[in-house]
Amino acid sequence: MELRHLILIDEQSQKDRLERISKSLERDGIQLIYEEINPNDCSIRQENGDLKFDKDTLRDKLKSIKFLSHLDVFATDYNLIDNELKGIDLIAMLYDLLPYYRNQVVMYSAQIKDVINDIITKRAIGFEQQVEMLRLLAQNEINYLSSEGEFEINFKKLIVKEPDMTIDARLADSLRAIDNEKFKCSIPGYSDKKISEIGELLLARGAKTIVLKKSITDHIIANITAIQYYE
Repeated sequence: MELRHLILIDEQSQKDRLERISKSLERDGIQLIYEEINPNDCSIRQENGDLKFDKDTLRDKLKSIKFLSHLDVFATDYNLIDNELKGIDLIAMLYDLLPYYRNQVVMYSAQIKDVINDIITKRAIGFEQQVEMLRLLAQNEINYLSSEGEFEINFKKLIVKEPDMTIDARLADSLRAIDNEKFKCSIPGYSDKKISEIGELLLARGAKTIVLKKSITDHIIANITAIQYYE
């Protein structure tokens, strides 16, 4: 059975929906492993006794999820905590924790058509912040869904769908998932590095990454080719 790992952020429980989607996926041969986070649970007690949302607590909770490095789908409601937290803030948090994340990102809302305008005109103050928001939105493909109507059907399709990734990104994603001290790289010049470190370096930019890509290409060619009739 195939596995899909999902993290969903919503201030209202989506337990029933997730259970229905999970059962439907099982019939298709897919096991959904998911974690649901309610940002209202990430609060700290103030001196006056009031509870106040704490973004660091939410970030720590997200970072502590065991399958974060294997994540297939990240989904968030857009309207989370009035005047304090929106879905775009969670996507920024995800990219901060996983700078090279290229799998599915889903943002949903009952007023999904108003989300982009809200991000650019209300969440961003001034030209520079607007540019930063546009860069954030363009960093990875974001799927925008209405939380009403056929949400479960459309959401399930995105969970099943394989992301359109380059061979570099797919290889790096697979290598980064092997985070085990016992597995070392066998490519000459990189034998001191863990497999996951090779994945991280593969997604970086610069001369070192260019050299690594050439080494990986040479290593692959050497291992997948053979001379006919030669033993």
